[in-house]
Amino acid sequence: MIINFSDDQDEVKVPEEAVKLLKRGLQAVAKLHKLPAKTEVSVSLVNDEVIHILNKDYRGIDRSTDVLSFALDEAEEPQEIGGPETHLLGDIIISAETAVRQGKEYGHGLNRELVYLGVHSLLHLLGYDHMKQDDKAVMREEEEKALRRIHLSQADLDRFADKRDPEHFSATVIDATSEKQTAKTEKDRKSKEKPSERMKAIKPKQDKSKEQKRGEGTMGRDDIKKTDKMIKKLYKKALKTRENAYVPFSKFKVGAAVLTKAGDIYTGCNVENSSFGLTVCAERVAMFTAAAAGVHPGEITMLLVAADTEDVTSPCGACRQVMAEFEIPAIVMANVHGDMRVVKLEELLPFSFKAEDFA
Repeated sequence: MIINFSDDQDEVKVPEEAVKLLKRGLQAVAKLHKLPAKTEVSVSLVNDEVIHILNKDYRGIDRSTDVLSFALDEAEEPQEIGGPETHLLGDIIISAETAVRQGKEYGHGLNRELVYLGVHSLLHLLGYDHMKQDDKAVMREEEEKALRRIHLSQADLDRFADKRDPEHFSATVIDATSEKQTAKTEKDRKSKEKPSERMKAIKPKQDKSKEQKRGEGTMGRDDIKKTDKMIKKLYKKALKTRENAYVPFSKFKVGAAVLTKAGDIYTGCNVENSSFGLTVCAERVAMFTAAAAGVHPGEITMLLVAADTEDVTSPCGACRQVMAEFEIPAIVMANVHGDMRVVKLEELLPFSFKAEDFA
């Protein structure tokens, strides 16, 4: 399984050992469930403030939780034509500050708490739940199976109850500061903006026990806002295809993805040529790939383009004219840093030349 890990917070200094154990725990779940090698999951560590914003905006909960999960891989997933083979499972967001507190509260330290939250969330992405007692028992057993593989199960924890095991249960970290920094870094700003792509609000059940509240932030498969989820899907597909860009001259890689009314996704990357006029942009490659498969004007509902630019990536004039030809109503301009802007075709090309102009 491919794990894309990022530490997007400054409040807690997370030991390298904790990150290694977290990845080992996720891989243990992947092996137990025989996930394809191309399965991809993203794991991000954030602070309490960011996860609070996520909960308030998308779940209607005005407080922080320990973890959130966002499933991308569902039974009705759109078919992808072209582009690198990939299996996007979803995102896991963990509050490092809460993990520190809970690690101390449960007596096993930050390392084990991070691994537990990661394993717990990945199982949610695979369809497990703990809202009913029977389901909870099944999920707990699956958690223990994975944790036993890396010697971090409850039985392992009990065995080390009378002696410190610094490798597995260390709580030696720099704790969250009591006073928040007044000046926020650019990384914090971006991490707060990313949630706009993600979830649909739901109301939690009340009167949960302490154990039930742990890990409660994971959302069900039907709770993701479909439009935002599809943008996220297109974004990841575009970034993955961008890796295949042929750019020996400019070194400027671009990826694009289009979504059709039928639910299919076609991807493209830019392809340069020593005769520079023959170079083709990623947007046109994606649209032409769709056309070669039989997609007609009016059947593409969205196009996303992304590159390594400071601001969002803006399509060139030629690509805008092709977008007008295919009557694509929504264009998502993005960059590799996660910044996005959705615009209408008319905003990009207000006076386009159209087929009806021939009349």
